[in-house]
Amino acid sequence: MINRPSVRSLRGLDWLNFFLADVQSGVGPFLAIYLAGYGWNEERVGIALTVGGIAGILAQTPAGALVDRVHAKRALIGAGVAALAVGALLIALAPAFWSVMSAQVVIGGASSIFIPAICAVSLGIVGHRLFDARQGRNQSFNSAGNVVAAVSMGLLGYLVSNRSIFFFVALCTLPTMVALASIRPDEIDYDRARGAQPGRNDGPPAGVFALLKDRPLLIFLICAVMFHFANAAMLPLLGEMLARGQGRSSMLFMSACVVTTQMTVTVIASWSGRKAGSWGASRCCSLPSGCCRFAPCFIRSPAIPSRWSLSRCWTAWAQASSAWSRCS
Repeated sequence: MINRPSVRSLRGLDWLNFFLADVQSGVGPFLAIYLAGYGWNEERVGIALTVGGIAGILAQTPAGALVDRVHAKRALIGAGVAALAVGALLIALAPAFWSVMSAQVVIGGASSIFIPAICAVSLGIVGHRLFDARQGRNQSFNSAGNVVAAVSMGLLGYLVSNRSIFFFVALCTLPTMVALASIRPDEIDYDRARGAQPGRNDGPPAGVFALLKDRPLLIFLICAVMFHFANAAMLPLLGEMLARGQGRSSMLFMSACVVTTQMTVTVIASWSGRKAGSWGASRCCSLPSGCCRFAPCFIRSPAIPSRWSLSRCWTAWAQASSAWSRCS
């Protein structure tokens, strides 16, 4: 029997996803523009982004195992948020090569905690039956937070300075911590958060090597890697193009691209979460993932800003479905 979660915990989960998007947005697509403004060439910017990505990849599986084992999941999320703040401040105060590399390692490793931890907290609070709908709601609030963050950062970059964006990221950790504290720890069922079914004895937890024997999981892993090969590099590369050709307006153009994507995701994510339970996640992901094959066609001409937004809208469905499927 699952006790009905309190409104306070559910609202706290909503706002945690919202403000966590604010914290994560500034250290992603805006970083390329910020570093290019300090004279970094494409090679150095690419190395910085790659280091953060590799750190996230290497930390992903250990982070998931850590979330699975640790009871204090709120504390784990809080530690990740604090690490993001440290990384953002390091980039803002010392935009030199090795300090940025160090910050990217910290940020990449810390960011790996959030998806499995929020999934576990959500499952522990609402249970299996409501998990799909809860994940759709999480992604909707996350995308809404991305919209607010992108607009705020674009205006800060245009009106104040590119560096102010990273101070804004550090400042956003405060409401994130408040939202996290509003989730009641006694409402997070530890066994259910690890995927245990009520009334079933599933035996001891499986080891990491059991993942290699799960053929559907391996196929999905390959599909996810191919999806991110097609999609992940587009926004950072676009940021470098904007930094070279648009001057101070580059932050506003980047903001418009992010807003276009996330507004679409905000609408689609909740629907995807509801339909995944009846359609299956594979159907929700197959068609939109194919859209990424055509998105680069819209940005071949950097002289037409509307094409940038169109390309981001084209991939938004794929991102919404991918974000949901990584959490299911």
